[in-house]
Amino acid sequence: MTSPEERPGDVLSVVCAAIDDESDAGESFATADLLRVVRRDLDPPPTPDEVNAVLSLLALPIINGIRPHGHGWQVVDPVDVVARRLHILADAIADYRQGYGGRLYLDDDLP
Repeated sequence: MTSPEERPGDVLSVVCAAIDDESDAGESFATADLLRVVRRDLDPPPTPDEVNAVLSLLALPIINGIRPHGHGWQVVDPVDVVARRLHILADAIADYRQGYGGRLYLDDDLP
């Protein structure tokens, strides 16, 4: 069993795998269909709220992985492109103290 901090990553992983499979078909997919697929790929199975949170994350314009389409979702960019965007954003968060040429300060770090 994974830690609570790792759980969102596990859910993101199985959802992205399912979306990648769906993108091969080139059609839109419904949240309910996706939930049925991912529930058997993770133990304990993801809840609808967990899957919806991942879909909401992937639909953010800064991520641009999926978009609403009718009563479901449509893939916008391939999963590897989305992964690269998420990696760049994660690096930016991890390296915030060195960001902006060393000129980025937190309130408690002001010179």
